[in-house]
Amino acid sequence: MDTSKHIDRAQKEVARKNYDLAISLFDQILALDPDNGPARSGKRHAELERIRRGQASTSLAALKNIPHRLAMGVGSLFRMHEMTANQAEKACGNDPSNVGLNMALGKALLKAGHNNGAEAAFELVSELDGRNIEALKTLGQLCYDAKKWDKALECFERVLKISPRDQFAIKMRKNLAAEGAIKSGGFAKARSSRDLARSQEQMAELEKRQKRVRTADDLASDIADLENRLAKESEDPALWAELGQLQLQRRAMKPAVEAFERAVDLSPDDYELQVRLGDARLLDLDTRIRQAKQDAANGEEGADDQLRRLIRERKSLRVDEFRRRVAIHPTDTGLRFRLGQYLLEDGHVDEAIAELQIVVKDPKRKHRALTLLGGAFLKKGMGDLARKQYRLALDGLGGVNEKTLDVVYGLARAAEDEGDLEEALDWLVQIFEVDIQYKDVGRRIEELRNKIKS
Repeated sequence: MDTSKHIDRAQKEVARKNYDLAISLFDQILALDPDNGPARSGKRHAELERIRRGQASTSLAALKNIPHRLAMGVGSLFRMHEMTANQAEKACGNDPSNVGLNMALGKALLKAGHNNGAEAAFELVSELDGRNIEALKTLGQLCYDAKKWDKALECFERVLKISPRDQFAIKMRKNLAAEGAIKSGGFAKARSSRDLARSQEQMAELEKRQKRVRTADDLASDIADLENRLAKESEDPALWAELGQLQLQRRAMKPAVEAFERAVDLSPDDYELQVRLGDARLLDLDTRIRQAKQDAANGEEGADDQLRRLIRERKSLRVDEFRRRVAIHPTDTGLRFRLGQYLLEDGHVDEAIAELQIVVKDPKRKHRALTLLGGAFLKKGMGDLARKQYRLALDGLGGVNEKTLDVVYGLARAAEDEGDLEEALDWLVQIFEVDIQYKDVGRRIEELRNKIKS
């Protein structure tokens, strides 16, 4: 929906000092499009200007906002992010310069998937409180995700002026520098096929070096060299991380985890190191699970119990790991999708639904998120909602492939769960006509036919 004309009209009313009318117009836009950043920003600045010119007062704001704050608490508790954002917006209307309320609004909009609105909220916080590092970092991440490189860089530069050792800001500044290098690199500058060939040759040589296979002796030698360096430079997290990576390559999982743990201890704010440590711990568990499966197959005593314990431990670790990653990068829908998937596998159905309902707003992951949402609602016994998700997923697919069959199979399960056996049978027959070996479709068709006959 094109709201530019409506925003222009509201801005003209602000210029005429008709603040109440302007705010009303902005509210109408936000009712239609909660993610409209210019409208949200325009409304807040109109409210601030109205107070500055004495046309409104915040003297009773705290009292007026009691019901809104209570509703925000309820919304946050039950993960009703749209409701929380709406109540925070109303509270900000009574007290537009309140940093805490504007931060709460930004966070709620972010959780609801309204990144443009969240960007406007965090930008206002950075104007009201120029030293608010949390707002600046979140705003910088939002701008980075939206490819607003210059604005993102400005945010992280401001963070580093306040906190020069902030590891996340340092990392993001490096990422932004890399983006700048890509724009000015060989491919961007290639003016002829000869220039392009030269850039391609450079990339091929780089890939060749990266793909060099190290023998066991090479790895042992490299590890020995690193350990000698660490004896003299034991406080260097980069060296410990390099040692961890080499240990992973030689499949020495426990020493790898220990090396990454040491790196994180030395640089606790380095997100990249935290991710590598989490990945190493998960790889360690995967290795132990494979061994436990082999032991169980060989009939070793206690192996089955050990296998079940390790699988439970892996599920729990994956949830904890991706909760932490999402907390640091709340706008990354790829991380949110994996968190939703792992929450569902670990039995946290309501939390999984909350995450996946955010992910469906990302066109790249909409189909997979809808499919998982269908399964989540089935687990809660909500067959009607499950069918709705599966139908939405089916509408977005073209042609017949495994994804299509997964959705149709989900529709069959949902129909059966709702007692609509005829519809369930129809869906399963459609799968059978395409792929006779898909899952247990043959057996389920026979079972449903027997149920219908009886």
